[in-house]
Amino acid sequence: MNMIEKLTALLSLLLLIACMLAPLKRTAWIRRHPGMKQVIGFHTAYGIILLFTGLIHGILAGRGTAMMTGKLAWMLLLVLTLLSPLKKRMKQNTWRYLHLTLAAAGCILVAIHILQALIF
Repeated sequence: MNMIEKLTALLSLLLLIACMLAPLKRTAWIRRHPGMKQVIGFHTAYGIILLFTGLIHGILAGRGTAMMTGKLAWMLLLVLTLLSPLKKRMKQNTWRYLHLTLAAAGCILVAIHILQALIF
């Protein structure tokens, strides 16, 4: 694994974690830690940057045993990103369910991807 591939993998993981923290903005915890509101306030930007860093990581990684789960996770993120402009046209509950379902599936695939990359 070359240095740029490692950096894009690490940056992608950090961006994914930042995206996963977004639901915290509706909790009491965020009121006690106001600095975190700025960190998690860029959820959409993090998702778009994650899309590009994931793509770069995938191109640089080439072929490997973890390639399929990485591609599937990236494609789910692409679908989620392409659907986000339709958020305003959907009912809030519909969007939340769709977003949560795709995001959870993507996170599970990323976890499997990381395990495959570390083990094989």
